Amino acid sequence: MFRKDKTLKGVQFFNALSAIGGGIGLVTGTLPVPTMLLRHTPFDSFVIPGLFLAIIIGGCALAGAIALRTQATSSRPISAAAGVIMVGWIAAETILVRGFSWLQGLYLLTGLLVV
Repeated sequence: MFRKDKTLKGVQFFNALSAIGGGIGLVTGTLPVPTMLLRHTPFDSFVIPGLFLAIIIGGCALAGAIALRTQATSSRPISAAAGVIMVGWIAAETILVRGFSWLQGLYLLTGLLVV
């Protein structure tokens, strides 16, 4: 496996674990994020965004990482799709919360790297 494949797999696993963990933290309320951030969004709580983060964002990144790990012939398109979904999530989140943090910058970068 090429070095860039290992790097891509590592970034995908990082994105997957971060998204799944973050989503669980949002749903359970153990991640201390102020609900004030939701004031310009259609959400009253972090449950729906947390589920989306864990299942969709984390699941896509995990699928990409697993595809790379198993050297599936479709691993590149799956990984690219996961990166596009990550970038879309960060863009939508930034627009909805009307702000940008270093953490969003980190995940925008990892999403772009994956693409």
